[in-house]
Amino acid sequence: MDNTCTSTGENMAGIAHRWLARTVGAAAAAVLIVGGTAGTTFAVETDRAVARAEQWVPTFEVTAQYAVVASTHPDTEHCAGFEVIGTGTATGKPITNGTWTQDEVACTAVVPGKYDITGTATITESDGDKLNLSYRLEAPLTEDNLVYPSGSFVITGGTGEYQYATGNGKMDARVNLLDHSSVTCSLVGKIEYLG
Repeated sequence: MDNTCTSTGENMAGIAHRWLARTVGAAAAAVLIVGGTAGTTFAVETDRAVARAEQWVPTFEVTAQYAVVASTHPDTEHCAGFEVIGTGTATGKPITNGTWTQDEVACTAVVPGKYDITGTATITESDGDKLNLSYRLEAPLTEDNLVYPSGSFVITGGTGEYQYATGNGKMDARVNLLDHSSVTCSLVGKIEYLG
């Protein structure tokens, strides 16, 4: 009988020991998981803070204000739109004060229900340096007087300081179809000098 009690007591002690070891192991795993999650959360929040601190800042920000003259495009079948010549001013960075000239085609037959606008523009600084760009915009065909074309532009070089300039970005315009004397557009993006 003594052997049976001793044997049963040893078995109970072994079971208790195993359960205790499992509980300790589970607790340690929980600490590791919580600690790992906290570490991950801290890392993610730290990465977000770094990302906020290193936000992209555009190197090209220009606003142009100009008047346009529109004439009917000769291709009434494939374009069914207008040829548009514009002249005015451009300010911002890196151009602080310049003139804006543009030549564009605004078609209504290329993209159903939209103006499809392609053009080129030149910004000329007071010292004569020129920056050239091309652009493509779209705007819904509407019966409203105000149209808001938007799209993208590409810097294609120029003269002087801008001879080897390149870059691109987003372009947005505001056009009053009843007042061709006050068109505005903004260009935001990047400019690089490769030369």
